[in-house]
Amino acid sequence: MPSPPLVSVIIPVYNQADYLADAVHSALAQSHPNREIIIIDDASTDGSDRVIAGFSGADGVTVHRNQKNLDCAGTFNLGISLARGTYYAILAADDTWEPDFLQTLAAALEEHPEAAFAYCRVNLMDRSGVKKPRRKDRIFYDRDFCGNQFEDIVRWLNPIPHHATVVRKSCAVEAGCYDPELTTTHDWDLWLRLAKKYPVALVNRYLANYRVHRENVSLRRSREGDKERFIFPLLDRIFAMPDLPESLGARKDSIYARACLDIAEAYRVIADYANMRRLARRALTFSKNPLLYLAYRGLLLSLLRPGK
Repeated sequence: MPSPPLVSVIIPVYNQADYLADAVHSALAQSHPNREIIIIDDASTDGSDRVIAGFSGADGVTVHRNQKNLDCAGTFNLGISLARGTYYAILAADDTWEPDFLQTLAAALEEHPEAAFAYCRVNLMDRSGVKKPRRKDRIFYDRDFCGNQFEDIVRWLNPIPHHATVVRKSCAVEAGCYDPELTTTHDWDLWLRLAKKYPVALVNRYLANYRVHRENVSLRRSREGDKERFIFPLLDRIFAMPDLPESLGARKDSIYARACLDIAEAYRVIADYANMRRLARRALTFSKNPLLYLAYRGLLLSLLRPGK
């Protein structure tokens, strides 16, 4: 019986001292019997290095510290270059996995050698670690599935959480890994390049936990305007593809409107109401279909409130 493949766990850390131990413990607790853990401190300044030091020498753990901040994509690419595994999985320092995450997703990739990566469904987790399943996934299958998901990944604007994936390293390397010019959407950009060429496998189980808190990277990128800065150019590149499926071309306006609404919602969460209103108005220039807007009830209520 062949031995299980080596999976490289990459944990990039930038100022997440409060949650890092939970993430590392969840990686150490994985039932998959053949894994390595690579912790990369991306020049943190909050004491994350002291938390990391507590895991130095633990089973299968290696530690690296960037002398200067490389940001997400640069640190991910460094991790891939250090990884020895057939597969890699990137675990954000504020998220966690269920114990069977690696074993289950690696098995899906072994079962589907044609697939570039596998992903699962996620739980939402609060600051204290209380979890509940995220029911409103944009890509939805009621069973395990492997096949062409390129159109769904375009249409639903990065619907696959990064930490919920296990990636075939050879496919990622062939695709050029993560674009270091992107400070957000770097995972979506890679999923698009991989899904354009390879099938993708879904494991219909809740095995990854996404921590919702005010200091996470997604909210920081929203405050810095990065989501708006990068999402639209990426969509422009997609819709300039000469071999784009006709079904996606027919949805172009609704996809751009959804991007506007997603960014407006991100601005709402950080209470940037001027930009929220601006992006909501821009959405209407692409589509006035009321069904598109019903999914953004919180945003619509904010638009109706005086002073927002």
